Order: sequence, then structure tokens, then C-alpha cells
Amino acid sequence: MDVLHDRYGTHERHRALHAKGVHCTATFRANEHGERLTSAAHMSGAQVPMSVRFSNGGGDPTVPDYDPDVRGLAASFHLPDGSRTDILSQTLERFPFPDQEGFFDSVRASKPSLKGLAHLPGLAVRHPRALLALPSSLRNLAALPTSFAARSYKALHAFGWTNAADARRWVRYTWRPTIPEANIRRREAKEAGRDYLFEELRERLARAPVRMELELQIAGDGDDPHDPSSVWPKDRQRVVVGTLEVTAVDEEADDGIVFDPMRLVDGIEASNDPALRYRPAVYTLSHARRTQ
Repeated sequence: MDVLHDRYGTHERHRALHAKGVHCTATFRANEHGERLTSAAHMSGAQVPMSVRFSNGGGDPTVPDYDPDVRGLAASFHLPDGSRTDILSQTLERFPFPDQEGFFDSVRASKPSLKGLAHLPGLAVRHPRALLALPSSLRNLAALPTSFAARSYKALHAFGWTNAADARRWVRYTWRPTIPEANIRRREAKEAGRDYLFEELRERLARAPVRMELELQIAGDGDDPHDPSSVWPKDRQRVVVGTLEVTAVDEEADDGIVFDPMRLVDGIEASNDPALRYRPAVYTLSHARRTQ
């Protein structure tokens, strides 16, 4: 939390990351592939109510949408027994570090100041493998989307899915858009306004729901589910297991809601990924600071 506040400042009543966002109502329905791969309740094929939040990635809620940034999609499934399970995803292709320490170093180095520049040599020395992902990450950040609905969102971590026959597979999640992943030029985005992504989403939802498909990449022999920086081959099996339908902006939503990727249900288990297991404590602290 100290690292994030040093980078983005402290903004009362806002998240330490993904500070600028909007809540929406939604539903999800799994297909036969979801039912086959896991016994988890939200993959039964019944329609499940959801809360979702689209966001910009940074910790400063005043930053305009036309600044380069990660975009986020946090999704919470509301199950019949009153419990929840969550998927947190964002637009970068992968997590470039094997644990949370590399992420902290990258946040320090990203600060637009001499202090941030001073951290760059150390980042390169401690995390040389992560530098290979830097060019694609920078291109990803610089590409401004036409809409929150026009992006793929990756959950980064791997999870074990176990079905009724007790067969387990390690998978990674991606939310795939059902419209083209189009970009907008920065000049056009600035002309559209500081909040163009949020305004576009409201206008879009006023016309029709936004639909996204939940796609799994299934690990093969030799793929490491416990290292978030490991790259699984592109030819690994991919399967769509259900459809998210975002229906409206939720004007009554409680922004105190915590989305937690470790909030799991029977049929889905966490890997030993250290970055994944680190996250719940940070979210708990962030929630306490912004609500008290």
C-alpha cells in the first residue's frame, strides 16, 4: 500500500489501484463445456446474477481516460447459497514477474520523476526476463480502446478446475469481447473528453447489453500453473465456457465491495502462485483505508 500511495498519491474513499471505475449489473450463463470441466456452482448452466466493475488501472481517479493505462474488469458471481466467487482481469497479456516483488519494483520505476528513473537500473538487474515483455506491454498500454467492451481481459493467474469425476485441469481465464477490439487515436480520444470510456459505456448499455465470453486456456504437459510469468504455448487448447451479459450501469452499487481472486468455491482451487496468494491481504487493507 505504501508503494502504491507513493506512486499515485492517497485518494480518500478510492481503491489503491483501479481507482476510477464504474459498477454494472450483469448475468452469466455457463455452457456444456463449463459444466463438463468443473463442478463449481456458477458453471451449472443456470443463469447467475453478477456484479461487475470496469476501470482504469491506475491509483489516481482524476487521470483522464485518454492517458495510457491498463483497463480492468472485475466480476463477482452471486451464488444461490448467498456466497460469491470472483474473477479479476485486466488488459495486459501476462504478469511479467514470478511474484509480487517484481510488481512492486515496476510500480516504483513507473513513477514519472527522477525518483522513478533511479529505480530503472535495479528493475533491469533484478528482473531481466520481465524486460522481454516490456515492448508488448508498452504497445498495449499506448493503444487507446474505443470502448471498455472492445477489449480482452486476462486474469493472469492459473486455477485448478475439478469436475464431478474428480479430474483436475489447470486453466487461465480470458474475457473475450463479442465486438471488434478497436482502437481510437489519442487526438480523437481527447476530443471525446476526459471520461470518454465511461460515457461511451453508459451510452452503449442504454442501447443494448454488452456481451463477453469466458474463455479458458487449458495447461498442457510442462506448463507451470504456479508461476504467473510462465508463458503457455499459443497452441494450448482453448474453450469458451459461458457468456457474460452486462445489462446496465448500477447507480446504487456500493463501491466498498471487494473483488478477490482468492474467493473461490468447490470445484475451483488456487495455484501456489505467490502473487495470487498475496492479493487478499492488500485488498482487505485497501478496503479498510477507504471505508473508515
